[in-house]
Amino acid sequence: MDMIPAFPLSIIAFPGERIKLHIFESRYRQLFGEIEERKSTFALVPYYEDREVSVATEMQLVRVIEKYDDGKLDVEVKAIKPLKVHQLHSRYPNRLYPGAEVTRLPWDDKMERMANPDLVLAIRKLYKVMNISNVTISDPAIFRTYQLAHKVGFNLDQELEFLVIETEEERQSYMLHHLAKLLPMAEEMETLRKRAELNGHIKNLKPPF
Repeated sequence: MDMIPAFPLSIIAFPGERIKLHIFESRYRQLFGEIEERKSTFALVPYYEDREVSVATEMQLVRVIEKYDDGKLDVEVKAIKPLKVHQLHSRYPNRLYPGAEVTRLPWDDKMERMANPDLVLAIRKLYKVMNISNVTISDPAIFRTYQLAHKVGFNLDQELEFLVIETEEERQSYMLHHLAKLLPMAEEMETLRKRAELNGHIKNLKPPF
C-alpha cells in the first residue's frame, strides 16, 4: 500500500484516457508543480456528494499546456491504471493537497484482435438510433473500450465497475452485455418519439383490407 497525492474530482478516468484540466486552487497548483518537477503520479479520486467511492485512477502529467501569470495552469494528464483507495486524507503529509492510501490494481490492455466483433456493430446501431454522428469509432483492429466508455450510456455505478475490470476481453463483454439491454430501450424510445411527432398531423394509414 502506498500514499500518493490525490486530486478529488467528480469524474472517472479510464486507463488510456487523456484529460485536460484547468488548475486554479493553490493546493492543486502545488500538487502539479511537484508532479512536474519529480515526474511522479497522483490519484484522481472520483468524488460525489453523499457517496463513498473506494476506487480511483493513477494519473501522470503529459504536459503543461499553459502557465498563467497568476499561477493557474492548464494541463493534460493521462490515466495509467486503476487504484483501490483504502483511505482518502484531506492532507498529504506536510502538503496543502490531499493524499490517498492506495493499492494498484491490474489493467491489461493487450488485444491482438477484437474479442467481440459484434461490439462495434452494436455501438454503431445505438448511435444510429439516437442520431449521434459526432463520435468517432475506431477501426475494430485498434478499438479499445476506454475510448467510448463514457459514451455508451453507462451510469455511475457501471463506470465504477468497468474501471476495475482487468482485461480488455472482459471489458468488451461487459460493454456488449450492457448494449444488448440498452438498445431495445433506445429503439422503443425512438419509436415513441416518432409517434409523438405525429400528434396533430393527418395520418396516411392504409387499412388492412
